[in-house]
Amino acid sequence: MSKLVLFPGQGAQYGTMAKDLYENSDKARELLDKIFNAIDFDLKSIMFSEDDERLNETQYTQPALFAHSLAVLAATDIQGDYLIGHSLGELPALVHAGVLSLEDGIKAVVKRGELMSQADTGAMAAIIGMDKDKLVALCEELSSDTEKVAPANINAPDQIVVSGDKDKVEAFTSVAKEHGARRAMPLKVSGAFHSYLMDDAKVLFREFVESIEFNNAVIPVIQNVSAKAETDASTIKENLIEQITSPVRFVECVETAVELGVTESIEVGPKKVQSGLVRKISKEISTRNIDTFEQVEGFINE
Repeated sequence: MSKLVLFPGQGAQYGTMAKDLYENSDKARELLDKIFNAIDFDLKSIMFSEDDERLNETQYTQPALFAHSLAVLAATDIQGDYLIGHSLGELPALVHAGVLSLEDGIKAVVKRGELMSQADTGAMAAIIGMDKDKLVALCEELSSDTEKVAPANINAPDQIVVSGDKDKVEAFTSVAKEHGARRAMPLKVSGAFHSYLMDDAKVLFREFVESIEFNNAVIPVIQNVSAKAETDASTIKENLIEQITSPVRFVECVETAVELGVTESIEVGPKKVQSGLVRKISKEISTRNIDTFEQVEGFINE
């Protein structure tokens, strides 16, 4: 019986996120202040505001999610047997696993968000209810040597996000229902994340992380790129870089967790998106999420 800790990705953010943790938990406040003081923009105001539109801009969203997840961990002292971070969520997971120091994790998440926000071409769309093999085949059929669409987030058996050139993503959504999809919804994103259009961002991120020390993980991280439980520092580093242009294989990550004997998962950070996906993927893993101070108290007092 093993425990899995889940770290959410972009899309889970909301106004006033982590504000109640900051106000009510000394450990969370200390952790958040370290993060806020290390960043050269006012992340505290962005996160704690009711309606700061910057929260939905990639360069601010990613540090905000990173901060919230680690604040929950600081307040609860949760220690999982395995970790999974969804896209951006891999960075707080790597801090928790001891792969990155908090200071280097902060630098990495700020740089990643900055680089990905600058790669502002392309589009993404969520496809609901379409068989994965049919989806992959349609992506290949619509793609050319110069313009492409491909799976980006394989979130659940019936929920896959495609990413690529705007024309190709639009072409995919226009015919998706003819190929079995129930819904095809364009996403409001700044770029084509987890696609070849992020190549320049990946090159620059690779250059940046060469200045950061990676340690072997003390808690195995089931990484998006390999869908394997990784502990080797060099492997984790390479997968983190490749993740920028590679699909998030979340379904396979959860299936790996099941194979490793995971029976319980706890999502730390805003909302409970990953918990909902886990329930779609496997009935063998129980789920819960810890987002607010009230939920922290409930966990501690059990």
